[in-house]
Amino acid sequence: MTLVCDATRLHTVFARHGVTQCALLASSFRSGSTYTAALLAENGVPGLGHERFNRAWAADDVDAYLDTIVAPFAGGRFATKLMWPQRSNLARKLNCPREASARFAASFPGAHWLHVRRRDHFAQAISFWRAKQTNRWHVYAPGEEPDLAYNFAQIDTCARELALHERLWCDFFTIAGITPHTVFYEDMVADPTVLNPYLAAFGTRITHTRVALRQQRDARSARYRDQYLTDLYARGD
Repeated sequence: MTLVCDATRLHTVFARHGVTQCALLASSFRSGSTYTAALLAENGVPGLGHERFNRAWAADDVDAYLDTIVAPFAGGRFATKLMWPQRSNLARKLNCPREASARFAASFPGAHWLHVRRRDHFAQAISFWRAKQTNRWHVYAPGEEPDLAYNFAQIDTCARELALHERLWCDFFTIAGITPHTVFYEDMVADPTVLNPYLAAFGTRITHTRVALRQQRDARSARYRDQYLTDLYARGD
């Protein structure tokens, strides 16, 4: 039996609460999305640090779940971060397969998509692996990161998962006919004004460049990365 895409349920919830504009940050884990969201919040576009659909997979009553998510933004601008599994779980709840990506995307009114990426995929994989092992995803206080025993298999699993999520985001944007504003973490660190074209859609620009979030990358990150790459080069498969 073929399921009928029911993305109109989400659009109806937005309409009922008077939401006519959406700020959407699409990303993969440890791409610098939290840093990006913090910069945007400091410069007039708050709310993108929250992954509002992270429990979509567990919703039994989809309409009630969507109403709970959207209601706090009644009459205003809806904002959320979306990791690929969250987008995927929400789309499944609305019976929207790949070929219905355009209908799924259209359910977000006045959507402005920001795609946050990281140029150094291997450093991203190391960061993802460390965060999964320590459960330290966002750090604000000073201090050192925990030392971990190097594990090639775990890091490789993280690297492959992140690569898949990035490919799926690009495929989704293509199928849905979306041209997101794409920014790379490394570019933002060097020059936060690369976010100005995205902020312009909301009538603002970068005027504040400092955020409280502490960078977790350290000398161990580089050692783990170098060892992982050495082992990758040594493999015969």
